[in-house]
Amino acid sequence: MQEHFDRFAIMLSGLCAIHCIALPIIASIIPLLTATVHHGNEVHEFWFHQFILLFILPVSLIALFTGFRSHGKLLPLVIAGIGLAILTFIALFAEQLLIDNVIPHEGETLLTITGGLIHAAGHILNLHATRKKHTHCST
Repeated sequence: MQEHFDRFAIMLSGLCAIHCIALPIIASIIPLLTATVHHGNEVHEFWFHQFILLFILPVSLIALFTGFRSHGKLLPLVIAGIGLAILTFIALFAEQLLIDNVIPHEGETLLTITGGLIHAAGHILNLHATRKKHTHCST
């Protein structure tokens, strides 16, 4: 069960990264996107990050804590936690940071992709640690 949650969390991080990469391409092809926020010439859907975070957080927490109880390794929890912290920060505050010119649009995208990759890496470590624990227990 925990392995399914890890895989789902990895998939959600990948979906977020695909969104960040694909949106500028789609926005240049289809100029009228709904539910968008405009910053100069940039178009970005902030609601998407907040919406997907509603799925990422519970799925990740279930997978990570279930995995930790199984294998007892803290590293996957810490790494995924760092990624989740970055994703949460950007989802909640990126729009204001962009409006205040604290970060450029590219910085927001880079931070989101970085957070997603770190988050996914933590879940991959969690999967491997769980498999290793189960392999040693069954032999």
